[in-house]
Amino acid sequence: MTLNFRRAETEDTVEAQRAYRQIIDHLAATVDFPHWHTENHPTPEEVAGWILAGDLFLALTAEGTIAGVVVLNHDTVEAYKNADWAIAATPEEVLVVHALGVAPDHLGQGVARFLVDATIEVAQKQGCRTVRLDTYVENMPARKLYSRYGFTDLGCHTVHYEDTDLNEFHLFEYVL
Repeated sequence: MTLNFRRAETEDTVEAQRAYRQIIDHLAATVDFPHWHTENHPTPEEVAGWILAGDLFLALTAEGTIAGVVVLNHDTVEAYKNADWAIAATPEEVLVVHALGVAPDHLGQGVARFLVDATIEVAQKQGCRTVRLDTYVENMPARKLYSRYGFTDLGCHTVHYEDTDLNEFHLFEYVL
């Protein structure tokens, strides 16, 4: 499958919200490893905010259908400041991955790997020195994806996000 990667634009808001809703509903019907369904995350308001900030990116099929979504920015929570990262880097030198998801109709087709490849390219173009992220402790598919890709798993850390009781996350780093 041929995919294109681009930053979401304002006119993509409804489709991006729909893509995240499809992902959340699929997780609810199967196994909600990241707990997006139980936490109602991300909300339509969060998706719209990411688009306005220029942080949401889309993996699009040749037909223009959203196959995957990912948020890329330099925003971290407090736990990132205390982690034993491989390299010291300023916030501008770190690209942080949030809310990476694959639309249910495109699971098992390499979309997640495509999103990670595209993320690395964005980081390189921005002059970043490293890519970092966290994934919920129970999210084994994501943990396997990042480990296979070559990210270093820094182990389980206590990470606090607003409006959630989830606080055990694995931190990952990919040094460029």
